[in-house]
Amino acid sequence: MKGNADLLLHPVRMRIVQQLLLNKPLTIAQLVEILGDVPQATLYRHINLLLKANLIEVIETKKVKGTEERKFAVKMDNLQIPESEIESISQEDHIRHFSVFHGNLLQLATSYLANTSSEQYEQEGFSYAYVPLHLSDEEFQELIQSINQAIGKVINNELTPERNSRIFASMFIPQKPPKE
Repeated sequence: MKGNADLLLHPVRMRIVQQLLLNKPLTIAQLVEILGDVPQATLYRHINLLLKANLIEVIETKKVKGTEERKFAVKMDNLQIPESEIESISQEDHIRHFSVFHGNLLQLATSYLANTSSEQYEQEGFSYAYVPLHLSDEEFQELIQSINQAIGKVINNELTPERNSRIFASMFIPQKPPKE
């Protein structure tokens, strides 16, 4: 059985999970419509992998036109990739996972930019930055704790007409000091 990293950091599965996180629970038909470029058979295969790994669940089943329609939701507690798994992933797999992660962010940004006027960027909170931070290990841990506390206050907010979904992607890449 694949680890959570391999299961989650796949281009199609990452998009499925992302849509389930952004929206209320969704059916296969809704996911096909939202994702647009993923064939229904491919979607079923990836949904079944996510179900088998206990990363998503069926939360509702009903009969529609003689077939069973299922609504899927993310199992939030199971999405975390264990530290032991992260430490055991090869360098090549980390690079592959990062490429998928980055590709997904590029797809999200491209879609947003293609469908939004530049006048809306500031109001809607679209931004990206590259900021080198010079921190001791202790300062870095304090920063991580404060970020986690701030996100913890809002992570379980429900999507409502007053609230917009915003993707927060974070990454820290340690840099080695130059050799003397």
